[in-house]
Amino acid sequence: MHIANPMYDAIFKHLLEDTVSAKLILGAILGEELETLALAPQESAVVVKPREDDVVGLTVQRIDFAATVRTAAGERLRVLVEVQKSHYSADVMRFRRYLGRHYADERAYVTVAGGRERLHPLRLTTIYFLGRRLPHTDATVLKVTREYLDAVTGERLEVREAFVESLTHECYVVQVPLLTERRRTDLERLLSVFDQALCTDNRYVLEVDETRMPPEYAPVLRRLQGAAANPEFEASMRLEDEVVGEWRRMEHDIAQRDEALAQQKETIAQRDEALAQRDEALAQRDEVVERQQAEIEELRRRLGRQGR
Repeated sequence: MHIANPMYDAIFKHLLEDTVSAKLILGAILGEELETLALAPQESAVVVKPREDDVVGLTVQRIDFAATVRTAAGERLRVLVEVQKSHYSADVMRFRRYLGRHYADERAYVTVAGGRERLHPLRLTTIYFLGRRLPHTDATVLKVTREYLDAVTGERLEVREAFVESLTHECYVVQVPLLTERRRTDLERLLSVFDQALCTDNRYVLEVDETRMPPEYAPVLRRLQGAAANPEFEASMRLEDEVVGEWRRMEHDIAQRDEALAQQKETIAQRDEALAQRDEALAQRDEVVERQQAEIEELRRRLGRQGR
């Protein structure tokens, strides 16, 4: 079966806009059965200018995903999803700013009935799909959880405090490069739709073996299969590649410029040091000359007294 590549923003957005598919994917990663899901993709305009002297730049929509879900246990939480296909030096700071906005966003609060209505902060959970692998772990899906410990006795506590839950969060990291040929669990079989090793000659299309996919995940395959047949989606993916290429070029140009500036600063520092050494040598020479002149004058005075 041919499916559209969900590592592209347009396809990932299309996939999560289908409530059934979104509940299946997020629920499988979180290990929770999701009863309800309300997706809130947030789009921000980014202007890219291939050259500094360009008057008009290319405007691209950057898409971030936030979903409010209710688990089968009745808990509501806000799930933040990021797909990062390429590596940029500013990734971590962008993720932190995005996370900070959600901690401060009043939409991350719910009204709780109980005598009187009050705002109650939703617990946050983050999911990152990385197109590159982390350097120190080979977990296909890394789960970072919070643990309550008594710092004095070391005892592990089983309680959960609303104050702590509101200020900390769990994190899941999907390492897409490690998905290749790893089909040990239903979660890995579902996430195989992100496996970039399955790309056909057309990198925007993946070829998957639908017989290896658990039947309950068929809606995900159908959603991606439909996107693969839509030429408008391929045009969107091509545009994203063009933008990524421009960003890479600009980062490369900036890195080269910074390297040239660093070399220039080093050259100037070396020149300044050489000038300082020359000035010191000239000062020492002048000191020697002055001392010699003083000695000559003293010798002349002595010769003058002897002549008289």
